[in-house]
Amino acid sequence: MTPTTLIVLAVVPHEGRYLIVEERDGTFYLPAGRVEPGEDLLTAVIREAAEEAGTRIGITSMLGFDHDAVTEPVPHVRLRFCFVGYPVVHGAPLKQQADRHSRGARWATLAEIRGLPLRHPEVLRWIARYEAGGARLSTRDYGWFGPRIYTPRED
Repeated sequence: MTPTTLIVLAVVPHEGRYLIVEERDGTFYLPAGRVEPGEDLLTAVIREAAEEAGTRIGITSMLGFDHDAVTEPVPHVRLRFCFVGYPVVHGAPLKQQADRHSRGARWATLAEIRGLPLRHPEVLRWIARYEAGGARLSTRDYGWFGPRIYTPRED
């Protein structure tokens, strides 16, 4: 059987800006990462935002998903799920101290994001999809029956 990698990412709008993470290599991307063993998609995207951006988010819906077959370094299938989030605490400071997850995070307008060195141009495509206001899958349809609380692990 071909192994499968699950990836989550989030478009988090707030007051005309979007949550953007500065990666360790100096490029920018949405809060994103792999789903850990035993973790569901919603918990994973909330955890990734906490680790990479230093903030708590809630999730309202799934914006979309995609998949591809990856051949290098080992063959596997990659499934990615993009969610729409919101800041749980308005005005909470974002991560400013670099660590193994990211260099930090900020709120940026779409115009500002266009001027940043992006890890991949799909950042702009996911935001455009959000702004287009198309159909989304409610988190209730995913089987989410209440708020999830992420508690950071001690590493």
